[in-house]
Amino acid sequence: MRKKTLSAFLGLVLGASTILGSVGANPVPVSAGTDGITDSECTTTGTAEPASDEVVPDANQYKYQKDELAAFCHFGPNTFNEVEWGEHYGKKQPNEIFTLTNDFDADTLVGTLHNAGFKKIIVTAKHHDGFCIWNSEYTDYCIKNTDYKNGKGDVLAEISAACSKYDMDMGLYLSPWDIHEPSYGYYDANGNPTTKENDVLDYNEYYNNQLKEILGNSKYGNNGHFVEVWMDGAKGSGANAQEYTFEKWFDTIQTHQGIKAGNAADCMLFGAQAYTTVRWIGNEDGVAHENTWAKSKVNVANNTIDSNGTTPYTIGYADGNKWTVPECDGRITSGWFWGTNKCTPKTVAQLANMYFDSVGHNATMLLNVPPNNKGTVDQPILNRITEFGQNVEESFRTNLAKAEGTTIVASDVRGNDAAFKPGNVVDGNDATYWTTNDGTTSGSLTIKWNTAKKFDVVSIEEAIQKGQHINSYKVEYKASDDAQWQTLKSGETVGSKRLVRTAPVSATQVKITVGTTDGKVPMLSEVGVYKASEGFQLAGAAPEGMVTTSVNEANSFTFSTGWNPQTGSQYINGQNTWSNRAGASFTYKFHGTKVYLMGTTDPGHGAADVYIDDQLVETINTHAESRSTGAKIFVSGDLEDGDHTLKLVAKTNAAIGVEAAYVINNGGVGMIELEDSAYTMNEESSLDVKIKRVGGTTGTITAKIQPNPGSAIQDDFNTELAPVVTLNDGEAEVTVKAAETRRNTNMTGDRVFSIELTEKTPDNAIIGFNSSARITIKDADGITKEKLNTLITQSPDEAQENLYMEEGWSAYAEALEVARAVVENEEATEATIRNAYIALENAKKALVAREKYTETDRFKFPWKPGTSAKLEAEFATELNNSNDEDSDKDWPMQIADNNDASNGKFVTDMAFKDVLKYAYHADKAGTYHVVMRYRSGSPENAKNGIKITEETGKIAEKTVVVNPSKENGNVVFGTVEFDIEVVTPGDGMISITAPDTNKGPGIDYFIISPRNVTLGSFDITATAGEGGTITADGLAEGKVTVTEDESVTFTIAPKAGYEIADVKVDGTSVGKKTTYTFDRVDSTHTIEATFAFTNYTAENPFGFPGEKGETKTLEAEHATELINSNDSDSDPDWPLTITSEDWASNGKFLNCMAYKDYAKYAYTAVVPGTYTVTGTYRAGALNKLAISEADNKIEAAQVDCPSTKEGNALTVKTFALDIKVTTEGAGTLILTAPDTSKAPQLDKLDIVLKRTADEADLTELEAVLETAREKLAEENAYTPVSRGDLETAVNAAQEVYDKAGVTQDEVNTAKANVEAKIAALVKKADKSALINAIKLANVKTTQEDKYTAESREVLKQVIDAAVEVVNDENATQEMVDVQTAAVKDAEAKLVAIKVPVNKSGLETLVYQAKETVKETETYTVESLQALQAAIDAAQDVLDDENATQETVDAQTSAINAAMNALVKKPVVDKTELKKAVDAAKEFASSEENKEKYTEDSWKTLEDAMKAAQDVLDKPEAAQKEVDDALTALTEAKENLKTKEPSVEKPGKAELEETVNDAKAFVGGLENPEMYTEESLNALNEAIESAEIVLASETATQDEIDAAMQRVKVARRNLTPKKPAVDTKALVETIAKAREFAQDTATYTEESRAALNAAVDAAQKVLEDANATQETVDKQTEAVETAIKALVKIKVPAETDKLKEAVKEAEELVKDTEKYSEESRNALTDAIALAQEVLEDTNATQETVDKALEAVNAAKEALVEVGNLRNVVDEAAKLTGETDKYTEDSVKALQAAIDEARKVLGNPKATKDEVATALNAVNKAKEELKVKEADKKDEEPKKEEPKKEEPKKDPTNENINNGSTNGGTNNGTSNTGSGNNGSTTTPSGTKTVSGNNNSVKAAKTGDTTNVVGLVVLCLAAGVVMVMVKKKRAH
Repeated sequence: MRKKTLSAFLGLVLGASTILGSVGANPVPVSAGTDGITDSECTTTGTAEPASDEVVPDANQYKYQKDELAAFCHFGPNTFNEVEWGEHYGKKQPNEIFTLTNDFDADTLVGTLHNAGFKKIIVTAKHHDGFCIWNSEYTDYCIKNTDYKNGKGDVLAEISAACSKYDMDMGLYLSPWDIHEPSYGYYDANGNPTTKENDVLDYNEYYNNQLKEILGNSKYGNNGHFVEVWMDGAKGSGANAQEYTFEKWFDTIQTHQGIKAGNAADCMLFGAQAYTTVRWIGNEDGVAHENTWAKSKVNVANNTIDSNGTTPYTIGYADGNKWTVPECDGRITSGWFWGTNKCTPKTVAQLANMYFDSVGHNATMLLNVPPNNKGTVDQPILNRITEFGQNVEESFRTNLAKAEGTTIVASDVRGNDAAFKPGNVVDGNDATYWTTNDGTTSGSLTIKWNTAKKFDVVSIEEAIQKGQHINSYKVEYKASDDAQWQTLKSGETVGSKRLVRTAPVSATQVKITVGTTDGKVPMLSEVGVYKASEGFQLAGAAPEGMVTTSVNEANSFTFSTGWNPQTGSQYINGQNTWSNRAGASFTYKFHGTKVYLMGTTDPGHGAADVYIDDQLVETINTHAESRSTGAKIFVSGDLEDGDHTLKLVAKTNAAIGVEAAYVINNGGVGMIELEDSAYTMNEESSLDVKIKRVGGTTGTITAKIQPNPGSAIQDDFNTELAPVVTLNDGEAEVTVKAAETRRNTNMTGDRVFSIELTEKTPDNAIIGFNSSARITIKDADGITKEKLNTLITQSPDEAQENLYMEEGWSAYAEALEVARAVVENEEATEATIRNAYIALENAKKALVAREKYTETDRFKFPWKPGTSAKLEAEFATELNNSNDEDSDKDWPMQIADNNDASNGKFVTDMAFKDVLKYAYHADKAGTYHVVMRYRSGSPENAKNGIKITEETGKIAEKTVVVNPSKENGNVVFGTVEFDIEVVTPGDGMISITAPDTNKGPGIDYFIISPRNVTLGSFDITATAGEGGTITADGLAEGKVTVTEDESVTFTIAPKAGYEIADVKVDGTSVGKKTTYTFDRVDSTHTIEATFAFTNYTAENPFGFPGEKGETKTLEAEHATELINSNDSDSDPDWPLTITSEDWASNGKFLNCMAYKDYAKYAYTAVVPGTYTVTGTYRAGALNKLAISEADNKIEAAQVDCPSTKEGNALTVKTFALDIKVTTEGAGTLILTAPDTSKAPQLDKLDIVLKRTADEADLTELEAVLETAREKLAEENAYTPVSRGDLETAVNAAQEVYDKAGVTQDEVNTAKANVEAKIAALVKKADKSALINAIKLANVKTTQEDKYTAESREVLKQVIDAAVEVVNDENATQEMVDVQTAAVKDAEAKLVAIKVPVNKSGLETLVYQAKETVKETETYTVESLQALQAAIDAAQDVLDDENATQETVDAQTSAINAAMNALVKKPVVDKTELKKAVDAAKEFASSEENKEKYTEDSWKTLEDAMKAAQDVLDKPEAAQKEVDDALTALTEAKENLKTKEPSVEKPGKAELEETVNDAKAFVGGLENPEMYTEESLNALNEAIESAEIVLASETATQDEIDAAMQRVKVARRNLTPKKPAVDTKALVETIAKAREFAQDTATYTEESRAALNAAVDAAQKVLEDANATQETVDKQTEAVETAIKALVKIKVPAETDKLKEAVKEAEELVKDTEKYSEESRNALTDAIALAQEVLEDTNATQETVDKALEAVNAAKEALVEVGNLRNVVDEAAKLTGETDKYTEDSVKALQAAIDEARKVLGNPKATKDEVATALNAVNKAKEELKVKEADKKDEEPKKEEPKKEEPKKDPTNENINNGSTNGGTNNGTSNTGSGNNGSTTTPSGTKTVSGNNNSVKAAKTGDTTNVVGLVVLCLAAGVVMVMVKKKRAH
C-alpha cells in the first residue's frame, strides 16, 4: 500500500469547506508523447484552480480516506462468556463476567496492526452489556471491580499507551444502548416504566459524563487524542423507549476532541443522525457498493440522515449535502468477539476481496481483530494480519505507471499549466492533481510504455479535497500499439480510490477516461498500474480444490479447425476460444469424477452436442438474453473416478465460446454445497437447508455452517447457531437447521445476513460453488407504502397551513411533498419508504399549532394569482376591549367556541372602540379581495359592521356593513365580500373595530386573495440548434414574456433524422427533455436545445456530392432503416445492429450484417454519373459488400473486403469501388452482404464524384496508355517497326484523351488501336546471356592445366557455332537460347584434371595419436577422450575422397591441439612409505622392543606395517592411499604404549622433550604464513595443553601419553599453504574460444569440433581443485592453438565490381588503333586472369579483389597512340609545303615526325615516349617559319591560316569532351594542341584554353605508364601466385 506522508500533512491544514490547493512537488520524469498533452507541453503558470464542490471532506475525513485501513477491537465480558450480542448478565458481578488474569498485551496488538499498515484502532470501551473496560467513576459495573491487576487495571489506558507509542490514531466505541445501566429507559422512583417527563434517572447525563471522563483525560487516546467516536445505532428489541440528547453529546465530544479543543477538524462521528461524518456501509461483511458516494442527505432541523440505503448497502448520493466517510466494518474471524468456535481467521484471499470491495469502492476498511480470553491475540490471527499487510505492500509497491520509459498523455490539461500536468498523477503527492479546462466534462489519461507490461490492478484516485463528482470511468488497454482498445472495466464512481482488479493482462498502453456532470471538471490526484501479489491476485471462479484447465493448455484441450483464440480480462484466466462454424469441435481430456465446462452465454450464441467417452450426454444451448462470461455451459453427472474425454461439437453457425474446464478430482470424496444461494425468513422462525454432495460419495465429509451478520445484526438472529454438517459414506445430501431468527419489534426494514460452509474435513474435500447463501429477514414491523399513505392522509394538508406556526410548516410541507412522491414512485426502496415515513412523522410532531399572529409570525397577504390565505379571527395579535362609556364594557369582546366555526372558534361581542389587531406582511401593494365569514343577529335597521384601518396608513381605511345572518330565526354564519387597498407593501398591523357606535359582527375568518396587484414580468429567451425546434405559447423572436409567478412550458421537438442531444436551462444541462416548464417565474431565464443527427430520412436525406472532387461522408450508423432476416440461410443469431467502439470515426459502426440483412439510406443525387466510394471497415475474414438502389437508379455493384486481422487483433482498412448513379433525384441506397457472405463491420463511406454521366469514360484508355508507355520505355526490347507503330498509336490516342468533348466511340476506337499495336509488338532476341556464356567459356579453353585437351576442343567448336549466332542479325530468340544452353552444357562437360590432396601428414599424425591414446597410465581420462574425439574427426576426413587440402590441414591442427592438451597423471611417490616400512620392520624385529609395549598397541603397529606393505605392492595405488598408509604407520609407532611399571611414577621426560622440540620448531619459523592458520593454531593449542599436563602433579601416564600424541599429530598435520594457481588467462581463453566455437557462419564444423574438444579438456582442468599452474598454462596454450587452427568457411566472394571492370576492359581492348599493342596485351592478360577467377567457385574475396586491382591497373597503364598518329599524319602534309616554309624548319618537323613514327612502330612504347614525341611534333609545327616573300604577300591579307578539320577518331570521342579538333583539349578549337593551358597557333598568337579534364600531357621524365605496368605486373603476379597455390592444393 502506498504510504503517503502528505496525507497526514493535508489532514492538518484542510478546512471544513475548502482544502489546500495545488502545491509544488518533485517532478516525475514523463517522456514525450503524441496525440495529446504531456508534461513537457505544460509550460504556463498561474491558471486558476477549478472551484471546489460545496461538499468536501474536512481534515479528519480526508486523512481517514487516504489512510484506508483501520482496526476494530471488541473486548469485554462477551470475550470470556463467548457470546456476541449485548448480553444482560443479570446480577452477576463484574469479576464473574470479566475474568482476565494475564496482563493485556496491547503492544503486540497495536504493533502488529501498525506494521501491517493500519492507521487507526477503534476500541469498544463499552458494549451493549454496559461493562466498562476502564475505571469509571460513574458506575461500579467496570474493570475496577474485577480481579484484573487487583482492580487497578485499565485496558483502555493500556491500548491508549500502545497507540501513543506507535502513533496510531484512536477511535472510541461507546455504546449508547446500555442493558445494565439503571438509568437507561424511563422509570419512576419505584422502578416502574413511565414517561420521559416522569423519568427519575437521566441516562443522557450518565452517558455524557462517561464521554467527558474519557475524552477529557489525556491518558486515553493517542497522546490524549481521539479522531472518531462510534455510537452504535443498535438497540435491542423494545429498547426504543430511551431517546438520546445527541446534540449535547456532540457538543461534549467536540469540546474535548474537535475544533473547540484546538484541533484542525472536529472529531468524526459514527451513528450520529444528521451530525454523522462517518457512516455505516449497511452491512457487516466489510464491503461497499460498486458505486459508492461519500455524501449523504441530512436534515438538521429534523435530525435525520438519508444515505440512500438499499439492502445491504448505503450507496450515498451524488448530490448529497454532507460528506460522510463510507466505513466498511468487517471481521477477521466469524465473530466480533473472540470465541473458541470463532477464532479461525479469514484467508488472505477473503481479506483481499474485502480490501478491494471496500477501499477499492471509495470506502475505508475497518477490520475487527478480537483479543482472546488471555488478553492476547491468537497467533494465527496475528500472522494473518501480517500476511495481509505484506500483500498490500507488495501489491502496491511498484507503480508501473512510473516505470522508466513511461509516457503519460492527457486529452486536455487545464490552461496547459504545469500545476495541472498529467505527471501529477504519479508524483505520490495527494495535493497535486491533473484536471481539464472548464466546460470539459470528460477527459482521459493514456499511459504508454516502450515495452509491454503485465498487470492486474489499476488504481484511480479522485482529488477529493475538491469534492467527489466523477460519475463515470472506463479503463481500457492495448495489447500492442497497433491493437484495438479493449475495455478492462467501466463504471460510475471513483472517489478516494477506485481499484480495478482483473485477470492479468499484458499491454503497451492503458487509458483511463473519467467524466462528470455539467459545470464540473474531472480531477485525478493519483493513478497506478500494479501487478498484485500472489495472495491478492483475482481468484479464479473455481472453488478451491477443483482442477482448473484453461483453453490454451494444449496438452488437455485439442481444437479442430474453425476455432479462434481470444484474450481478455473478462474471461477465466484471461483466455477464451470461440467458433461460429457448424461441426467445429474440441476434446478435453481429464481425470476425475465430475466436469464443469465454463464459457460464454450470449444472445448470438447457439447449441452444441456434448459427449463424454464417446457417448452423447447432452445438447447444450448457450443462447441467453444478455451476455455473460465465465458461465457454466455444461455440467456432467457424477462419473467413475478415472480418465475421461469430453467432446463438444457445434450444431449451428451460431457462436460457441469456451474458457476453461473445472474438474472434481479427489478420489471420489466429492464436493458439497448449499442447495440455493439465497433464502427468505420471517422473524421468529428457523430455516432448514439442504446440503448436496456431488462428484462422489466416498467416505465421510463434515463442514460447519457459520453465520455472518450483514445488515441483520445479533438481535435479529441467533449468531451462536453454527451446526456441523455430516455426510456419511455413500450419502449424497442431508438437511440441517441452518438459521434461527428472533423477534425485533423495532422498525428496521428487511435485513440480511449470510451463512457459509467452512472448516471442512477431510482436507481434500471441496466446498462448492454455493459455499454461502444470503438470507433476508422480512421485517414484521416494516414500513410499507400503505402505512406511509395512511400517515399522509392523517396529516394536515396545505389548506390547514394557517393553523400552524410558520417555523415548522416549511419543513413539514417539504416532508409531505417527499412522502407523496415516494408513494407514487413504483421503484422506491425500503429505505426510501422508511426514511420518508420517519421524516414526515417527525415533521408532523414538530408542527406548532398557531395561537395568534405575532411580529415574528405575521399573517402574509397572498399576491400570486389564484392563491388565497385564510386569516382566522381568533388568531388576533391583540384583542383590546374598551372600557369607555360609548363602548359596551359589559359585553367584552372575546374568543368563543362554536362548532360551526372553521377552527371551532370565532370572535364575538365586538363593540365600538373594541379593537382586533393582526400583525401582517404584504409583499405587494394593490387591491385585495376579502371574503369575511361572520354571524350577525342585528335588526335590519341597525346592521353590524367593521372598520379596517392600519395605524400608519399602509392600508386604506375600509368600512363594511353586513346584513343580518339568520335562518329560520336562528343566527348562522354568513359571508360578505369586499375589497381592501394595500397602499404600501411591507410589515404592518391591521386594526378591526366596529364603526361609529355600531357593534361588530361575530367574525370567524377572512379569506384574502389578490385582485389587482401589480406583478413583474420576465423574459425567457429560447434558442434551438440545427435539427429541431423549441416552441411555447407567446414565443416570438426567440423570447416569451411571462408574468411574475406564472408558468410557461416549452416543447422541444427534433426534426426527422435528429434526436435531442441536450437541453440547458440557464446554462446548466437538464438532460434530454421533450418539454420543460418554468414554474412560478420570478426572474429572467434562458433555455437552449441542441440536437444530434441520428439517421437519414426522406425529409433529411444523404446528399451525394454535386461537384467533381468534392467528398461527402455517409456514416454507416445513420441508416434510415435496418432490416434483419430470420431465414436460416442468413444469420438470425447475429442480428444486424449499430455497435459503439472507439475505432469508428463517429464512435459507432454497422455490425453483424449477413446475407438478406439490409441497411437502407435515403439519399438524393443531383448529378448522375460515376462516383468513387471508399469504405472504412474491419473484417475477421474475407467479407463482401453489395450496393444497390431500390428502383435501380444506381447500378448494382459489390466489392471484396479482405480480412483486416493481424494476429488476434482487428485493424482498420479501406476498400474502394466505383458506382454509377443513372438517375438523378431522391432514392434509397441499399447495403447488404451478397450471396451467402457476411459483410464487414462498416464505419463509413467516403463518396467522390468521379465523372458525370455525359462525360466519356477515359479510365480504360488511361490504363492502356500507361501500359503502352511502359512497353516503349523498354529500350531495345522490340523491333523498330513494331515499336514505331505503337508510338504512332499512342500519340493518336493521347490526342483523343486530351480532346475536349471527346465521344465515347472515339475513346473506344483509340483504346482498341493501342491495344492492337501492343499485341503486335515483336521482341528483339536477347543475346546478352549467350555473349556472357561465350566470354566465360573462352577463358576455360586456355586453361590447359585445369581441363583435358579433348574436352576443351569440344568447347571451342561449340563456341565457334555460338559466335556465328551472335553475328547473325536474323537469329531468333529460340536460336539464341539453344546456343546458350549448348555453350553452358559443353562448359559443364569439361573434364577436370584432378589435383591430388596431400593426406600423408595427417595419416602419420593420426597413427601417432592412436598410439598415444593407449597410454592410459600416463594421461588423464578426460584429456585422452578429447584426443580420441579429434582422432575420430580426422579419420572421417581421411576417409572422405572429396576432402579438400584445407579440411585436411584444419584437422591436422586439431589433433596437434589435442596432443598438446594431454594432461599427465600425477606420479605416485612411494619413497617415504618404503623408508617407513623398512624402519618399522627393523624396529619390530627386536624382541626387547616388543616386550616394552602393550600388546594392543604392538598389534596396531603390526597391522599398520602389513597394510603399508600391501600398498607398496599394489601397482595401481593412488598417492592418497600411499599417504594414508604412511600416516597410519607413523601414528601406530608413535602411539605405542609402554607397559606400566607397578610402582613407578608416570614419566614426563619424553613429553617434555616433545613439547620443547615443538616450541623450538614454531619459534624458529621464518615464515609462519607458509602453513595454514588452522593447522598452526592446532599445534599451538596442543603445546599449551601438553604444558598444562607437564605442570600437573596428578597427571596419569595415559594423560601424558595423550598430550604427547596430540603434539606429535598436530605437528605432523601442519599443512603448507597451497601455492595460488592463476586461472585468469585460462578462463578468459575459454570464454574467447566459446565465442569462436559458436560462430557457425564463419568457421568449419571440423575446426570448431577440435576447438570444442580443447575447451572441454580445459574446463575440466579449471574445475580440478588440484590442478597445478603448469597444467593450467599448458591447457591455456592448447586452447589458443585450437583457436589459431580454426578454418574459415569459404564464403562466395562478391564479384560484381570485377565483372563490371572486365566488361569495361573488354570494350577498351577492341580499339586497336587507339592504344599500343603491348599495353593492350597486358590488359587482355589481366582480363583473362580475372575471367579465371570469376569461374573459380572457390575463389576467395582476397583473390577477387587482387584480380580487380590487376584489371584496373592494366586499364590505367594503357598507352594511347591514336592522337600521336593523327598529329603525325597532319604534320606530314605540312612537310610537302616547301614553297611556303623555310627548309630548316621543315627539316626539323620531318625529324620530329620520324622520331614519332619510331615510337608508333614500337609496341612497347611508354606513355612518356608517346608524350615526348607528340610534344616534339607539335613544337616543330609551331616553329615552322614562313619564307620572307610569302610573309610579304600575306601581310596585307591579315588572314589566319585555314584550320584544317582533323580526321575524326572514333576512339577519341570521349576524351575530347565535345571539341571539334583532334587534340586532347577540353573544349578548345586550336589545331591539335595537346597542352593543358595556354597554347600557340602556328601564327604565333597565344590563346587561352580551358583545363583538360581527360588526359594530361606527360612531362619529360614522367614514368606514369611504367609504374602502371609495374603495378599491373605485380597485381597479376599476386593473382597468379594465389591461383597456382590453390591449384597445388
